[in-house]
Amino acid sequence: MLDLNRYFRYISSSNNDLIKDIKQHLEGGVKANKLRKDSGLSCIEGIHLLRAWVDSKRIEELTCVITSTTDINNSEISAILIDLIQHCETNNFSYPDLIIVDDSLAKNLSSLTNGPFIVGQVQIPSEVFSIKDNDNLVILDSIQDSGNVGTILRTALAAGYRKIICTQGTANIWSVKVLRAAMGAHTHLNFIESINPQDLLNDMKQSIYVTALDHEAVSLYKLGEALTQAHAFVFGNEGKGVNDIFINSGIKVFIPQDDGVESLNVSAAAAICLFEARRINYLKTQ
Repeated sequence: MLDLNRYFRYISSSNNDLIKDIKQHLEGGVKANKLRKDSGLSCIEGIHLLRAWVDSKRIEELTCVITSTTDINNSEISAILIDLIQHCETNNFSYPDLIIVDDSLAKNLSSLTNGPFIVGQVQIPSEVFSIKDNDNLVILDSIQDSGNVGTILRTALAAGYRKIICTQGTANIWSVKVLRAAMGAHTHLNFIESINPQDLLNDMKQSIYVTALDHEAVSLYKLGEALTQAHAFVFGNEGKGVNDIFINSGIKVFIPQDDGVESLNVSAAAAICLFEARRINYLKTQ
């Protein structure tokens, strides 16, 4: 059994620069956005997200891992740390900066009400993917709510969509709130952020399906075999919907629903659309 403590250094002061950065990341807001942009780093918090990064073998993206004097003995946390250390040793990687803080400092840092304390700082990938003609894409057009964005990322991965494009105005993919809502989906997805809609359309040849509440739109359930071809679903802003540039370049699609409901939450609409496409493709293979 590894003696984990010998791999860690101890920080006791809340005035430590790294500790101050971690706290700023976890508090969110404008200052966190600036810090993320300037440093190229973000934070993941909690057992589930740290486990996702370790299991996906993206440990080299972790620049530090912080836990508390008590929680290093938590069975789930110690298992994560052992796997992390063994992976680094097996692959001759440098360890992330491994840090222990006392329980009172951990409580002051944590943004979670319950659960043991473990935080990782991760490098934000700098590469973006090139759009290929046969790619199935999810386009998030100025979706502002971090919970909605994170939920759509998790749903997209579950439905088999791994390439995500965000237009200007969409909540930052690497914010702590989006990371938390996505529940580790980031480790399997590729992103393009803050792109101008017209610039994006210039690079695309896929069929574009734009969700809309419009009597002229096509029912999602009538697309059928078209969903087996390369396509992009566009999901729009919670209040304003999808940008007219996409509407004028794509096929408007509506989800049949009861007349008593004005509209669906965008993350719910995304789930219905993406899993309808998965259903159609599944049937084709049977």
